[in-house]
Formats: sequence, structure tokens, C-alpha cells
Amino acid sequence: MSRLLLPTLLALAVTLGGALTAHTAAAQDAAAAQTFLRGRHDAVKQIMQRPARTPAAIGQRKTQLTAALGELLDYAELARRALGPDEARATPAQRTEFSALLRQLVERSYQKNLESTVDYEIRYIGAAGQPTNVTVRTMARSRSNGREPEVSIDYSMHQVGGAWRVFDVATDGVSLVRSYRDSFRRIIARDGFDALLVKLRERIANEGEL
Repeated sequence: MSRLLLPTLLALAVTLGGALTAHTAAAQDAAAAQTFLRGRHDAVKQIMQRPARTPAAIGQRKTQLTAALGELLDYAELARRALGPDEARATPAQRTEFSALLRQLVERSYQKNLESTVDYEIRYIGAAGQPTNVTVRTMARSRSNGREPEVSIDYSMHQVGGAWRVFDVATDGVSLVRSYRDSFRRIIARDGFDALLVKLRERIANEGEL
């Protein structure tokens, strides 16, 4: 072998080895994110399947669901992405209140959705992405209504302090974060940030729509 080719081949081997290592790490992280999501789904499902017929039992289940969702969702990142560039227009106090209100809104919406989809079967299609930013794809089908079409639900996830968290959910291609951002942007552009906070408070109080 030519001595002139040897450095080039060694450099190529190092490059390919590094690319392979990065690909393997990304695949391992994607698998870890999917495993985490499946575990959280199973935990929530178990909570939902427990009988809750008394006010005390209902309150206990709500508390357990709130804790489980806190271990699943990255509310801070969701809020940041939902505001997008409009975050810079808010004061620190406004951002703090916005994050708290959005968390209540998401918690309530998620729990309400769980009530209607507890009998759905979840299929995990796969996961892909960068080492610390992964999308886990799933399909959900109703067990009680075989004619109802499957629903695609994609979870955007990243690591926070070494733990996986979901920061966006796309249902049949419709992103939760994008939907919020479009709605929030219209309100802020028309009436200002304080008006958005008022709308969020009203929505939480009345369970209405923006």
C-alpha cells in the first residue's frame, strides 16, 4: 500500500468510526426516549383504570395524574415554544404567570383527553432524531369502536437534567405548540400580552375556547 494513501485511509476510518458512533448513540437515545414514554403511558393508564367513585378517590386520582404528567411534560419548554418571538415582549412577571396558566390549561386538557381515550390501544411505530432531541411516533386505535380510524400521535422529546420530557405533541400532524403559538400570536398582536393573560384566566375558569 502506498505510504501516501495511508494517512488518507486512516483519516477516513476515523471519520467513518465517528459517524457510526454518533449514529449508534442517536439510535440508543431514541430507543431510551421511546422506552421512557411507554413507561409513562403505562403508569398513567394504570391510574386511569383504578376505580374512582367517591370525591376522595377522584381527588386522589387527579393528584396522581398531575404528578405523572409533571414527570412526562416539560411545561417550561412548551411555554417557551408556544410564545416564540413574542416571549421577548413580556415582562418577567408576565412570563411567570403565563407559564403557570399554560401549565394549568395543558394539565386540564390532557386529563380530559385521557378520560375519552383510556380504552385506546397505543402502537409504537418508532423513534428517531438527534442524541438529545427525539420524536417518538405512535398510532392510537379505539378498542371499543373498530370502525374509528387510527390516530397518529407524535411526541417531541428532549432531555432535561438527564431525564426525558415531552415538549410537544402532534396529533394527525397538528402540533399542540404550533396551535397555541398561532392563537397566542393573534391575541398579542391585536390586544397585547396582558390581554392574552386575561384570555387564559377566562379559559381556565370557564373551560371555553380561545
